[in-house]
Amino acid sequence: MRQLLNSRLWLAFGLLTLSGFFLVFISCNDCFGRGSDVAVMQDSVEKNIELVAIISTFSTTDGFSIENGRTLSDASFGLDDGRKIFVASGTPGELDCTDITKRSSCVMLANMFGDSVMWFAIVNTNGTMPTRVLELPSLVDMLDNGDRGVLANGWIVRLASPTIKTCRNDSGASQISLREFINTYSPNQSVSKMNLITDEVNEVVCSV
Repeated sequence: MRQLLNSRLWLAFGLLTLSGFFLVFISCNDCFGRGSDVAVMQDSVEKNIELVAIISTFSTTDGFSIENGRTLSDASFGLDDGRKIFVASGTPGELDCTDITKRSSCVMLANMFGDSVMWFAIVNTNGTMPTRVLELPSLVDMLDNGDRGVLANGWIVRLASPTIKTCRNDSGASQISLREFINTYSPNQSVSKMNLITDEVNEVVCSV
């Protein structure tokens, strides 16, 4: 009987210890490298660009800003293709546009799940009279047999087939494969040009 009681006592102690450990684990933000949870969550979001459009109208109730990679309020966007996009507070995003309230001065790029925005970026258009071309960072990799490309900033974009390859000094870039172009001119010796009608990167231009 004494041996049985001892076994039950040790089992009870063991369960209490495990319960305490579990409570500490779920309540501790800094344990096991979890202190920067916002940054980790932001980095884990796939920046696969499925929506691209110029912003025509913008509205928000409490002002629109991004802190630690996430929006602090809800916002609605009217796009030049007629779509209406709602971005909920807490959505991962990047804001790099000088005046989001000015019509046709910003471009929205977003990763969508149905009608919901999973991640977005808002950047400047390419001038006061924007053309249908958006200049983006260098192409550094390809996915899906060349159907998609990875930019130097981690964005994933659709690639036109074929993707035009040019250099200012006419060094014969058009004669090499896109993979060879990437290996030669990425990550800081080329730019990618996205066609805002087809929503594809249809040209890469080396800067040397």
